[in-house]
Amino acid sequence: MTPLGGFNAPVLDLDGELRAAVSGDPLLRLYAAVAGPNGPWPAHPSYPEGTVTVPLDTFVGVASPRLAECVVRPLVTAFRVALDRHGVVLETDPRSVAVEVSRRGRATGRVVFTNRTARDVDEAARRLATCLDLVAGSPAATGDSHLDVWRLARAELRFLRLATASLLRGDHPLADQIHSVSPAQDNVLRQVLDSVEKKARRRRSDPTLPRPAVMLDLDFVVLDPRRRIRHAARQVCGVRPGAPHGIPEFAHPELLTLLPNPHPPDWARFLDLNGLRQAYPAVDFDTLREQFFQAFHRPWSNLTWDDLAEGVVRFVRDVENRGGAVVYNTGRRERVRAQTEAALARGGLLRPRLLMMPDDRTRPVAELKALHAAKVSDLDVVAVFDDLADNLQALAEALPQAHLVAVAPLGYVPGSDLERMDTIQTFERIPHPTHSPALSHATSIAELPLGELRARPLLAEHGVRLDHAASTALVERLLTSALAIAAETAERTRRQLPDAPALRLVHHILTRKQFRRGTRAAYPPEVAARDMLPYIERGEPIQMVLPAFPIKQADSRLKALGTLPDLAELGLLVRLRELAAAVAAVYPPGLRITVLTDGNHFRLRSRTVTAEYLRKVADYVDLVGAKEIELRDIDEAAAEQLGRDAVRSRPEILAAHHTKLADAYRDLDVTADPAGALAQSYDLDPAGPHPPGLALPEIFRSLVHSVPTPTGTGTGDWDALIYADIYNVGSAVPPEVAQARRVVLRAAWDAALRYVAVTRADHDLGYDRMFWPRVRLTLSTSVPERCGFAGLGGSAVPPWQGTAAVDPRGHISTDFVVHLRDQGFVPVYSPLLGDDQPWFMAPITMTEPLDLPGPNRLIPKFQDRIRLRRH
Repeated sequence: MTPLGGFNAPVLDLDGELRAAVSGDPLLRLYAAVAGPNGPWPAHPSYPEGTVTVPLDTFVGVASPRLAECVVRPLVTAFRVALDRHGVVLETDPRSVAVEVSRRGRATGRVVFTNRTARDVDEAARRLATCLDLVAGSPAATGDSHLDVWRLARAELRFLRLATASLLRGDHPLADQIHSVSPAQDNVLRQVLDSVEKKARRRRSDPTLPRPAVMLDLDFVVLDPRRRIRHAARQVCGVRPGAPHGIPEFAHPELLTLLPNPHPPDWARFLDLNGLRQAYPAVDFDTLREQFFQAFHRPWSNLTWDDLAEGVVRFVRDVENRGGAVVYNTGRRERVRAQTEAALARGGLLRPRLLMMPDDRTRPVAELKALHAAKVSDLDVVAVFDDLADNLQALAEALPQAHLVAVAPLGYVPGSDLERMDTIQTFERIPHPTHSPALSHATSIAELPLGELRARPLLAEHGVRLDHAASTALVERLLTSALAIAAETAERTRRQLPDAPALRLVHHILTRKQFRRGTRAAYPPEVAARDMLPYIERGEPIQMVLPAFPIKQADSRLKALGTLPDLAELGLLVRLRELAAAVAAVYPPGLRITVLTDGNHFRLRSRTVTAEYLRKVADYVDLVGAKEIELRDIDEAAAEQLGRDAVRSRPEILAAHHTKLADAYRDLDVTADPAGALAQSYDLDPAGPHPPGLALPEIFRSLVHSVPTPTGTGTGDWDALIYADIYNVGSAVPPEVAQARRVVLRAAWDAALRYVAVTRADHDLGYDRMFWPRVRLTLSTSVPERCGFAGLGGSAVPPWQGTAAVDPRGHISTDFVVHLRDQGFVPVYSPLLGDDQPWFMAPITMTEPLDLPGPNRLIPKFQDRIRLRRH
């Protein structure tokens, strides 16, 4: 192993270097081990009898199963991580790499590095390629039609740091697999999406505001015409004056340094950058250009060959998921609309809002593009993407508030005059946190790059099992800390407001940062007075209501690993008890917190499953001593609060709303045109443009990740593949994936129809007026009349929508299991929940590296600092 920048330096202490990296890096801990006198280090926790090493060529020489997860991914990932994160080159000579196997011959999923010989990057990459060729030619690989060694390697070499990618673009077989995304590009795209989200949030509060939108050019921006460019080059490569043997560079355009674009000023740069003027000084390149671009533009049917730019589909989906719209402003003429729509549709972009040029266009494209701004006056265009400076400058005058982004696609001569602008090459964003392991901090699973996340099934073999004493000790520490902080909060509040009445003291506590979600202004004093003063004047406990604890959303296998409540739900109850204790210290009657459970209210689920979930929640209530909390079924509470006659009428009202919705959306087919159906549903809503509660598209986008997925490969990768672009069911998608997506889309549509119908029936019956007056707590973004409650602090995901996770600092949070597995979080089991579902997940680096075989265990200092986050 050799440090970067000194490839021929004396060898470092491989054992010490690799031990340190393995100890602190989650992916090296999972996939790599160090050869030692007593066997691989660290010892594997799932094999108490110990493990042995088998040379790679010996292991793959027989029909060994699990090659993808136990050999290929470990090899490539260990090599990449060591280089990309730690700046060292692992020796990957096939003779020095071994596979770890159990005493019974089962591969563990780790590769063992034994050789201390230093090699440079190119040499190490060539030797890694030799290893991959060895695996690809093995009996097991040739007999497994699903194993594509080089495809898997390419997937593991994506999103390298720029410096690492530069090092690996050398003379070796891996060079074509190397991929990176600039942090500057990532930042620009995230800025645009953040702007869309902020404006969409304002629009939800004020529906009269225009919908935020992003404007995209097509050629060399959304669409990559690389195939047409190369086709045109081959059409003009033959013999001509000045080139008696033709132009071989055009006959083999894949060998050109950079490809041309049709913009006339850039043709000269294309010739110079590829050395064509020097090689063929007698060729009339002006005539050649005319012939070249005639072949590029004709026949029009060739426009359907164009591919979508890398990352653009996900970018469009993200704009839409954040409440925005996308409009395409192109220099193409109306006569090629059908071919253009066909190219977009192949990637799943159906029914685009497409602004095109008139067939008889005579005015400059830039001028007409700017005039198109008047055609989107119903939208608030927050960003414009184009590959030509002239177009961007014209649009800047027409849309002065828009963020201008230049696009300079990889492999082409960059457009002139783009240097001074924010520039991107693709629409890809960096999917992984810079320093692993980390939580996603996503507010919705739709924000995650599901197609880029790894299932890592081997993590299950590194799980931790807490005993009863350790589990109850953890709960006791949480409670002790919460009550101590509650007392401190109350004392600080009394010092800050020494003569304040009880109402002000309670409101101050409720809107402190540790409890508050959103801004203080979201729950103003006058609303608090309406909600709390009647109880305070009577000296009674203040009534608070929190809809919560429906059931763990484990159907898609991306959010949670089971249907029972885990440490996240328990943590929420501890936080509620902390709030109650702080309030009781300044207002002794305290709080009465009614938790309205709704496991079968909005969605039809197995009553056995929901009952088991609620039984465990009740156990947690008792465990944390939360006497202020009562669990009530929402419909049973409605019968008491609204009267049984109202509840008896509910099925009829619900059915009427469902029928209205179904009739209004009868002609929409979400399985044929998902994005189009959602967009049209806004205009077809029988409740009008401003319905009570959320509209169907908002509910659908949440539920689509929470419905059962059809059985596939049985791994998380299959589920992530379905959701990588759930709205794309076009002909370019493998049939089995398209069919699985249609099943999910239909189930989500049906669930969303019922959900919307339920919310409107509840609105008609006055469900929101139950327990009036009361403080209505919400774990979601606060809205008028409701008090945002922080729950687990930094996490915006309710406990039941994800999996309990403890980050490296010991903070309890909620995250999506698909992200946690990708980041190297291992399951931690407890007798408080059972053996079938983790109580929480923790970074593998927070487990102790084992010198001898034995069960995995958390680092004691980490285990002792597990706590609720305060901000």
